[in-house]
Amino acid sequence: MELQELWRVIRKRLGMIVLIAVVATVTSGLLSKFVLSKQYAATATLFVIPQNSTQDLLTSMATGQKLVDTYAQFVLSRAVLTRVAESEGVSVAQLTKMIIATPDINTDLLTITVKSSSPAMAANIANAVARSTVTEVTSVQGQKNLEVVNPALSSNIPVAPKAAINVAIALVLGLLVGGGLAFLLEYMDDSIHSEDDVKRVLDLPLLTVIPTIDSTDNFRPGQKRPANPPLTKQRRQRTIRGQGTSGRIEGRL
Repeated sequence: MELQELWRVIRKRLGMIVLIAVVATVTSGLLSKFVLSKQYAATATLFVIPQNSTQDLLTSMATGQKLVDTYAQFVLSRAVLTRVAESEGVSVAQLTKMIIATPDINTDLLTITVKSSSPAMAANIANAVARSTVTEVTSVQGQKNLEVVNPALSSNIPVAPKAAINVAIALVLGLLVGGGLAFLLEYMDDSIHSEDDVKRVLDLPLLTVIPTIDSTDNFRPGQKRPANPPLTKQRRQRTIRGQGTSGRIEGRL
């Protein structure tokens, strides 16, 4: 399909495409503003204490990064989650969906992020998870290799839903859906509406075009149409009639 053909289809159904995009955008904005519940995040940061200070710098960095990755798995362990669930009054399944443990690349820091519908609950759970992780790691290894350096603080700024991003995504999806529907309707439509359709579908030369005649005369059912209907202002036509061989011409406006 050529670019001119693509543009013809888009221009033909541009109203439908714009309508779908507008409906999708407005719906997304309303859902983000009034329907979807707000989510708040709180973050606690743990520091991995080096085990052996006599190692060279590269070896120490590699060892520390491996420990951070290992301790990130401790955060989501059943022992830690069970202890936190008992203290905070939530289930282990809920905690699994709320907690994200992220090792900071090229550092000895471990970030624990908790999302909740309550800012205070998010901060409390993040701090409880951080403390339980330190306790669990110390219990397993026999020495304290983790330290809480940044406790979680509650924030009243929601992190979700992001209305601007949702609206932008809805606008793009609306345009894509509207465009796809326009091409689908064009593909299924085999009727002829214009001169271009005749040339495109039948590949035949156009001989003539029969115009649409709008009649303003009103007739009652069963009434015969007069031979010479009265001329009105809307019917601005000239009637020219030639009679006989003398070339007589009668005109009526």
